[in-house]
Amino acid sequence: MNGKRTAIALGGSVLATLCAAGPALASGGGGVNNSIIIQPNPVAPGGTISVFDGGNCDYPSTGTVTFQTGSVPGIPAITIGPLKSMIGGTGQVPRNIAPGSYQVTLICTSNSGRKQGPFYGTLVVANGASTGLTPIGGAGTGDGASLTTPGGLAEGIGLVASGGAAWFLLRRRAARVS
Repeated sequence: MNGKRTAIALGGSVLATLCAAGPALASGGGGVNNSIIIQPNPVAPGGTISVFDGGNCDYPSTGTVTFQTGSVPGIPAITIGPLKSMIGGTGQVPRNIAPGSYQVTLICTSNSGRKQGPFYGTLVVANGASTGLTPIGGAGTGDGASLTTPGGLAEGIGLVASGGAAWFLLRRRAARVS
């Protein structure tokens, strides 16, 4: 009987550790840079793009997004700033930009003045691609409320497992008492 209690306690400790480590593991361990997010990608010449930090910058921060276009007429830099829980901004791709792939560089400056980056991505400009028009009306994307934080699934499994273990122990205890 003592061995079962030890096994249950050890299992609960391991489960609690995994649940606590879930968000850190989901975010890449803190040492890995995420890609920056460019939407839409590809985009047509003359289209509007949005660029986001991909979780690389401290919130809130400001910064600049630049595009390496070589000798062709360039894509203007985009100033980014705090949005709802991320850093980002929008800009216009010139109508006369040649189709191709362009390196995107994002650099942030936190409120304390600390520079972060550069972080890189690739913008593809293609004829016939999306112009980045904003849709009208709500999107039918489902609930999504359970996925607002990394590691939410691990925490949910941990709660269900703990409840099941507590029910099991209380049921066995009640059976011994009667």
